[in-house]
Amino acid sequence: MTGLLVVCYIKFHILSRHHNRSGGADMGEPGIARTVTRRHVLALSASAFATAGFGIHPFDVRAATGFEGLAEGAHAAGESQVVVAGGTGAYGELVREHFYVPFTAATGINVVTTGGSYGDKLAKLKAMASIGRVEWDVITLSADMLTPDVADLLFDLGDCAMLPDVGLRGVDGACLGHGVLFDVGGAVLAFDERSFPDNRRQPSNWVDFWDVETFPGPRALPNIGTPWWSLMAALQADGVGRDDLFPLDLDRAFAKLDEIKPHISVWWRSGDQSQQMFRTREVVMGMLFSGRAFRLRREGLPISVSWHGAIMDAALWALTQGAPHPNAGLALLDFIYTRPRAHAVFAEESFGSTAQREALNFLSEESHQASAVNPANWSQIVDVDRSWLAANRQAVLERWNLWLAS
Repeated sequence: MTGLLVVCYIKFHILSRHHNRSGGADMGEPGIARTVTRRHVLALSASAFATAGFGIHPFDVRAATGFEGLAEGAHAAGESQVVVAGGTGAYGELVREHFYVPFTAATGINVVTTGGSYGDKLAKLKAMASIGRVEWDVITLSADMLTPDVADLLFDLGDCAMLPDVGLRGVDGACLGHGVLFDVGGAVLAFDERSFPDNRRQPSNWVDFWDVETFPGPRALPNIGTPWWSLMAALQADGVGRDDLFPLDLDRAFAKLDEIKPHISVWWRSGDQSQQMFRTREVVMGMLFSGRAFRLRREGLPISVSWHGAIMDAALWALTQGAPHPNAGLALLDFIYTRPRAHAVFAEESFGSTAQREALNFLSEESHQASAVNPANWSQIVDVDRSWLAANRQAVLERWNLWLAS
């Protein structure tokens, strides 16, 4: 064993003298550092142990941190690709352009993608886990889905010490233990300035949404399988503080919803519908995905947004439990946080925000002010208690559907 460590040291010494290279990615982003560091010798040591028949996988020793060290560990373990169950369509193309392609250029690890809805992906992951044949390394899910039973399917990152760029460059709370935040936004209060011009009082919170005398006109709320969003808004309108929302007082929340129900003219079922109802002026205000509200503004509609009490709407990236290429998967999770300029461009093009804090420095002034992670907005967003949701999701959905039909 001592001989193996000596071999690793000699290899490290030679590499450090004769293999000192560096590279850079587009737009001033840091590339994979080729200077040999302690991370490399740890990966080499792990590889040497495995080669000698000790059966220690580089991932198992958890020596490497950061995307460079994790990428070295991936290559040492023969991991030439990472399989990601992510987004599709135009969104997926944006992710590929700004993150997957640069990751491959920086590490030599190919990104293989598959897709589907959050629900479909989770169902397939459960099926794969049940037979012990997980095919994916990384999966993207809604943060609301990170309940204890789902967390069991994902690798426990702890405080993300293996992913230092998440802690250094992410917003507060970017590390979720069993995943890291990527897209972030909110279910915001959006209103039409033509109904509430800036020379008079404008709605700014859920109390105002419920105030139909001061702010008259038809409203909209979502009916997309997340009724806890409307329940959380109702409780805030009834005076419950954001830190006291959970456990949700369902009787109180539904009683408050009874008050506003006659004034809800649209229970929207899709993002497209939520935009169309403002284009046709069916409503004067509503709960909206923040990204949809900003798309309307880009179209030229005078839509304003309030982040006060907005409900967190976020997606996470996670390493699957039993991933076939775990080092490569972790390397990708850390890498995405090293590209602030790419995050800024991605945010502009997707009308959203990401959890990469430094990206704010590269946004236009308008996008900077509108971003969910602008500290002025981020501090007003309310998160869902996922443990409570795991225990109560089905009961809430059933009660919501009965209430909506009554």
